[in-house]
Amino acid sequence: MTDLLRSALPAENDPALAEAARRPWIVGQAKAGLAEARRAPQYATLNLSRWFRKNRKLGSRDRPVVSDIVHGVIRHEAFLLRSGARSVDDLIAMWAAMIEGDHFLSVEAASPAEDLATALNVPGPVATEWLDALGAEEAAAFAQALNQRPAMHIRANRLRTTRVQLAALLKAEGVKTTEISTVDTGLEVVGRANLTQTEAFKAGLFEVQDASSQMLCAALPIDPGMRVLDLCAGAGGKSLAVAALGGRVTATDIRSSALKELEKRARRAGAEIEIEEPEPAPIVLVDAPCSGSGRLRRNPALRWGLTDRAHIDTQKSLILAATELVAPGGLLAYATCSLFGRENDHRVPDGWQVEDEQTLWPHRDGTDGFFWRFMRRAQ
Repeated sequence: MTDLLRSALPAENDPALAEAARRPWIVGQAKAGLAEARRAPQYATLNLSRWFRKNRKLGSRDRPVVSDIVHGVIRHEAFLLRSGARSVDDLIAMWAAMIEGDHFLSVEAASPAEDLATALNVPGPVATEWLDALGAEEAAAFAQALNQRPAMHIRANRLRTTRVQLAALLKAEGVKTTEISTVDTGLEVVGRANLTQTEAFKAGLFEVQDASSQMLCAALPIDPGMRVLDLCAGAGGKSLAVAALGGRVTATDIRSSALKELEKRARRAGAEIEIEEPEPAPIVLVDAPCSGSGRLRRNPALRWGLTDRAHIDTQKSLILAATELVAPGGLLAYATCSLFGRENDHRVPDGWQVEDEQTLWPHRDGTDGFFWRFMRRAQ
């Protein structure tokens, strides 16, 4: 019988990290990091990133250790609480025991949905949806994938290099990579690396981008010079990928600061991106705001307050707006980094036909959770 309660526990023991997690100074820093995350749970990911960046007490050796503890406790908090933790000190101490191999076997299972919710530290309805979608055995594999530190993926910038050339250049800088089989621009970084300090990054040879987003862009039917409107461009990861595939990209977003970052990235990448008011185009991409449920392995604190309802109205409005901007016979590409049906399965507009639909799961595809639906407009 599948043990969903323990399905997300570490697959391998790490005695060295457990020992470090018991050092008083490290414990104090981990407690401070957890306090920073809890200060404003809805902004925990952003606040933690800022806290780690500005915490001068943490050197290059201690920072990844404290990060592993903080994010590990967040991932496993519900399991640790169910196992008897009653304080932050308990959470850290029991997490150290857990990564040393303690599976707290005295804790009894309950219902499958409750056990999966505990394993993943997510609300009960979320666990129920995923359990219904996957079944117990695959849900356990999903939980294991979701609670592991994710690999770092990068996209070779075809405007400046090839994947093979990039891998060689990074190797010369001490960064080892392996090719990602599902997309011919993707490399996976082996171990940890300070990628933004490499000469290859400064020269615009690559961007950090999960393989899921690369796969979306590669699936778009882009002819050379075809106009593509990126309606929710943000800082432009997908805009840059589409431009490197030969698309003539117009990017827009309500956040001016994000578009400024896109302009900077485009200059580094040698990509021509038009930032202006949207006009009808053969392909309109809507990478919609969402819960981020597909990115839980990368942003563990998204678990706090996780819901599939916050962005529904915005998503519907964006789809409606996009239908007005797709040229006759054109394509609307709707995408989210969500694994919630409510955020992904919106009604297909009248007169439109679904051409392609994909859901990527971490345990199946080795990517963040991701969804896209391509809809074709009638001529």
